[in-house]
Amino acid sequence: MAESTSPNPSHQRPAAVRPHVLVVTNDQDLRDFLQEGLLLGGCWVSVIASGVQTLEVFRLRSFDLVVIDAALTGMSAIELIRRLRREPRDERTGMPRTDVPLLLIAESPVVEAEAVSAGVTAVVVPPIDLETLLSLVHDSIQHWRLRYPNRPWADQVAQASNRKGQDR
Repeated sequence: MAESTSPNPSHQRPAAVRPHVLVVTNDQDLRDFLQEGLLLGGCWVSVIASGVQTLEVFRLRSFDLVVIDAALTGMSAIELIRRLRREPRDERTGMPRTDVPLLLIAESPVVEAEAVSAGVTAVVVPPIDLETLLSLVHDSIQHWRLRYPNRPWADQVAQASNRKGQDR
């Protein structure tokens, strides 16, 4: 692919950077579908099966978007969304981590309304069409990048952390 010679606005993804999406579900079929589909759609994908694990990983890693299954067992998806939105600022970047787009997969209008009030960016109602999902993922990330143009991509934060670790 040829590189563009025009300036690259900071909200656009550099060619070497892929959005990093965190998928939170304990449904094996949904996990496999999302992981494979998002990879095909040009994203890095991490998968976690519980809300508690998500909160821990969220403190250690940066993500460009999070997809949460409303049928999550243990901690409810709504509670997870509320807690993610309350997380403190990222120590590495100084930017709030809780502003990343959160997509919820939910079949119930009640859950959908509750999720929106908790701070979810968008709700995906099954059955999930991969092309529609990928469009929503990339559009959500693009809108988020327009709001926070100086925020580094999760991939860039990880690369910088790896370089720092190698310099020690």
